[in-house]
Amino acid sequence: MSTITVCACDSQPIAVEGLRAVLEISEDLRFLGGAQSLLNGLGLLERYFPSIILVDRAFGAKPVLDWIAAAKLRYPQSRPVLWATVISDVECFRAFQAGARGILKKTAAVPAILDCLRTVASDQIWTETLYGPRQSPSGMPRHRALTPREHEIITLVARGLKNREIAERLAIATGTVKIHIMHIFEKTGIRDRFELAMYGLKNVPAALLAQQ
Repeated sequence: MSTITVCACDSQPIAVEGLRAVLEISEDLRFLGGAQSLLNGLGLLERYFPSIILVDRAFGAKPVLDWIAAAKLRYPQSRPVLWATVISDVECFRAFQAGARGILKKTAAVPAILDCLRTVASDQIWTETLYGPRQSPSGMPRHRALTPREHEIITLVARGLKNREIAERLAIATGTVKIHIMHIFEKTGIRDRFELAMYGLKNVPAALLAQQ
């Protein structure tokens, strides 16, 4: 069993010590160290190259998003997880666009914390705010085959493009984009644009999301 190494960047030492205590009882997770500033958090990455680093949303939305983007670029082997007491759907989406691999609430139960760390370490996205697909009346997930054009649109939504921008990129009408998105909702059970973006972030290859 390979060990998942974890660091934390948080302004409150008690939060870091609580995380340390949680991980001490796990065989596959090991806490390496904590920092009380974003600058020192980069020092943790430089020193330990952890599998995962949790970074506190309380440092400020823009500084943290910039920090995540810089950390992902300089230390790609360390997966950032945004650690937040409260976070909006918009911030959640922007954090994933910046390079976060997980969104973890500070109020999460211990099993959820461990699940988050293990999921992110396996190179998957994790967040409590992600919706699961809706169930059809029969109880089976609704997930009919998507067309190549629908896959294109999901990728562009996941990159943060608006309907008008998608239409320009694909040389189609804005109304056509809306129709495609409606069909995607019907096929997948996805309920809104944020959920569609999250679906894209989870299912579209990173190389496609990175394309301009």
